[in-house]
Amino acid sequence: MQIIAGQIKGFFEDMLGGTHKDSFDYQFNTIHDYSLMGGLDGLIINYGTLGLQLKNETAEKFARKFNSIPTVFLTEIVHAHNCHSLICDNRQGIQLVMEHLIQEHNCQKILFVAGPAQNTDANERKKTYLEMMAKYHLPVKPKMIAQGDYSEFVDKQIEKLLDDNPDAQAIVFANDEMAFSGYCVCEKRGLKVGKDILITGFDDCERASGMEPPLTTIQQDGVLMGRMAVYDLVDKLDGKNVLSRRVPVSLCVRESCGCQEQLPEIQNTPVSLTEQIHKLNRTITNMKLELISFQRRSWFIPSLARSLNDCMEDEYAFLLEAMENMRELRTKCTYLFLLDEPIVYHQNEKWICPQNLRLAAYYRNEEVDAFHFYDRQPVTDQKGICQLMSDDERHQFMIFLLFSGEKQYGLLACDIQQEEFPFFYVISLQIGLSLHYLEISKAEARRRQEMSRDLELVRERNRVLGFISKYDELTGLLNLRGFTEQIKKLCSSEVNQRAYIICGDLDHLKEINDTWGHPAGNFALQSVARILGGRLRSQDTLARVGGDEFMILLNCEEENFQDIFRKRVKDACTVFNTESDKPFLVEISLGIAEFRPKPDTDTQEIIALADKDLYEAKKHRRKSVRRPES
Repeated sequence: MQIIAGQIKGFFEDMLGGTHKDSFDYQFNTIHDYSLMGGLDGLIINYGTLGLQLKNETAEKFARKFNSIPTVFLTEIVHAHNCHSLICDNRQGIQLVMEHLIQEHNCQKILFVAGPAQNTDANERKKTYLEMMAKYHLPVKPKMIAQGDYSEFVDKQIEKLLDDNPDAQAIVFANDEMAFSGYCVCEKRGLKVGKDILITGFDDCERASGMEPPLTTIQQDGVLMGRMAVYDLVDKLDGKNVLSRRVPVSLCVRESCGCQEQLPEIQNTPVSLTEQIHKLNRTITNMKLELISFQRRSWFIPSLARSLNDCMEDEYAFLLEAMENMRELRTKCTYLFLLDEPIVYHQNEKWICPQNLRLAAYYRNEEVDAFHFYDRQPVTDQKGICQLMSDDERHQFMIFLLFSGEKQYGLLACDIQQEEFPFFYVISLQIGLSLHYLEISKAEARRRQEMSRDLELVRERNRVLGFISKYDELTGLLNLRGFTEQIKKLCSSEVNQRAYIICGDLDHLKEINDTWGHPAGNFALQSVARILGGRLRSQDTLARVGGDEFMILLNCEEENFQDIFRKRVKDACTVFNTESDKPFLVEISLGIAEFRPKPDTDTQEIIALADKDLYEAKKHRRKSVRRPES
């Protein structure tokens, strides 16, 4: 089984309403970490474009995350244990370009647009440029070099470069993407590329040959590099000693450097012409088929969105519908993995890969199935993603991250052909967006359910209390008057059972108010109400009877209830404070008094006993609730 981690930088940004500046493409940089759950034997990582986004992480540090298994790094040199590198011969490439410009075109003033400083390819290409200029005794001044970022958004750097060097004869770009920007700048200035100024690139990407004029560049053999990577990884898995090595490159001469591209001669014979006509007809037919396929698929996206939107009330139905759509697309097989809870990842925060990934649904062998939450198999060290997707056939999976904005939901693994990747990338974006809507729908359903339950409780209390104002405005709990009525009601019931009055105080309310303001104090009081309320049954009574004072009335025959209840509240405070982003801790001191309710019970005496116990508990509270700095 082979897994390919999918990522596209800036793909379909215009269609999706994103921009280069504020898109959420940084989410793709996390997908490699999910491979640690894969149960893989080995890993091949194309670090080139990924490394440009890892602003605060070196290649060595990144490599150490994956060196628990044999790993091959493409386009980057690493020295971590269990890793080795395959990188193109950058030195040879720049040498070929420079010698061509100097020897064939007699260029003396050659400018250079460098790539990002943290990138090995970029550094080697810049260094070789300087060496070649020195070899031919050509002067280089700092203003002859511009600092780029490997993107085609370097217009300003190129504008300044040309302003500072109006007599430049050629510009050598460290990659093709930045050369595209150079074309645009030259066109604005009325400079004809290949005549007024010569331009070369590096990489020979798909657009290079179709530019006007076609771009002279250094051609990397991606197929060869991929084949070498697989062979090296297999050798490493066999225990062989594999050394890092470089992949040879070649100069692809086109018209941007001033050369005239040599076109193949066309034999003017009837047979040749007939073959050309047949070839043209086949090309037109293929284009028509591709157009029909594109039209069908373009209709699929809104259809998918609509069908998933119809399942927002039922997650299980949602998952089945998603897999049914994968069946309709005729994928060989598809697996959908979901996190237990979506995680929020902000671009400038430290990324921690989640560990709670589960198989939620799949389509394979014409079978579609989905799992309810508690039936989903977790991804573990012993049973990784690959093991959960294994069967008797060989697969090549494209892995897509499912996210919407800053939230990640899981992974989609599809066995598809490489040329289908862009279309399924858009499919994954739609599923991620639909999962976001599903999350909102589930939250809204819970909110309505809670509102219904709370409303019913309020109605019942209002009916019993005769709609008398007995509630605390801040927390919505009973006030002292309402609590007193409940005590009287319990004692008059003449049910001889064990009961408790519990006094609770929010620790250091004054410190919170004085340090962070009364809104913070109100938040803390409301939080106490939720924490205590979450530990009680619907028949128990909770009230706020003063500034930071809460009281609880309940009956319970549970042994060791007092110790158990204290621990429940303490644990709940710990969970709350762990999840809270406030600079202070919310903690509660408790005093508990036990009694047997009777009509003649002196409830004030019971309250006094609970208050005395509370006083003892307060002796052991923190001196301050300021959150310790980590």
